[in-house]
Amino acid sequence: MKAIINYENGSRKVSYMEADTPEPAAGQVRIKVAYCGICGTDLHIFEGDGGYPTKPPVILGHEVSGVVEAVGEGADPSWLGKRVVSETYYHTCGRCMYCRSGHGNLCPEKKSIGSAVNGGMAEYVIVPEKNLHPIPEGISLREAAMTEPLACCVQGVLEFGNICPGDRVLITGPGAIGLMCLQVAVSAGAVVIVAGTAVDKERLELAKELGAAETVYSDRPDAGEKIAAFCAPFGADIVFDCSGAGAAINMGLHVIRKGGRYVQVGLTGKPVELDMNLITLKELSVMGTYAQKPQWWVKALDLVERGEVKLEPLISDVYPLEEWKKAFDGYRHKTGFKYLLEAAGEDV
Repeated sequence: MKAIINYENGSRKVSYMEADTPEPAAGQVRIKVAYCGICGTDLHIFEGDGGYPTKPPVILGHEVSGVVEAVGEGADPSWLGKRVVSETYYHTCGRCMYCRSGHGNLCPEKKSIGSAVNGGMAEYVIVPEKNLHPIPEGISLREAAMTEPLACCVQGVLEFGNICPGDRVLITGPGAIGLMCLQVAVSAGAVVIVAGTAVDKERLELAKELGAAETVYSDRPDAGEKIAAFCAPFGADIVFDCSGAGAAINMGLHVIRKGGRYVQVGLTGKPVELDMNLITLKELSVMGTYAQKPQWWVKALDLVERGEVKLEPLISDVYPLEEWKKAFDGYRHKTGFKYLLEAAGEDV
């Protein structure tokens, strides 16, 4: 089969190559891949900057949709022919305090597809049967390939944001993750303002279409005043930073109200300088959210099925596997939102 492989450690050690078609072991299934999304972690792996570790040679990709084509011993044969998405954890120990308390995303032994083991930028991918979620009717395989990042957003917004209807919410960073968080927050009853820079003009316009009550250019001098007026009288109840940019993080900590909740969704990629006094003097609850737990996959698919989250507007382009470099370039240059690689497509 053809696949996008990180063949050794180092910068841009990635190529479109031939690989063996995998066979499912006991408790596993083989998915014929329809689409695989490109994530920021894939860019870190491509650049070899240490932002996300891999164990090469390994096939990239963890945002997968497709159809179950084969099952291993002990796996339920009724999955055969079903349209599915898959959680990313190929292995967790099941014994540590994190696994036993429902936080497998923090397991020290966690191995994920696309980095520790072969992933979905290929014609086929192997995953544990327990990772599967059926795709509801009415959701395309294109949209379904974005379930993984949406599940991350659902966890961040609903578990850590703990939104109450009417909460004034600021989201910084109007990329695909920010606009998913926007829609999830609106579905929970929040009134949302989205902040971005001048280069985000198109993204902020789409934010309005997807439910933002207001948008603001964070690189303009009056940004703080506009956010304060929107979140009067005390400031934003909750801030979600989806940008990973130091300036946006600091702005969020300044405009959040005393006793507010701050959730870091985006990765910074490097250390940023913060005024920690703001956290103390405002008595802020500051949290990070990493990956996702199984229950948020179910919620993510439900939100899409009910039309409360729209994913199709976030798909900037779809490229065949062999044109993966074009898709990576689009992501690297931050043009558009989400890029998908097509293996078998909707006709899988």
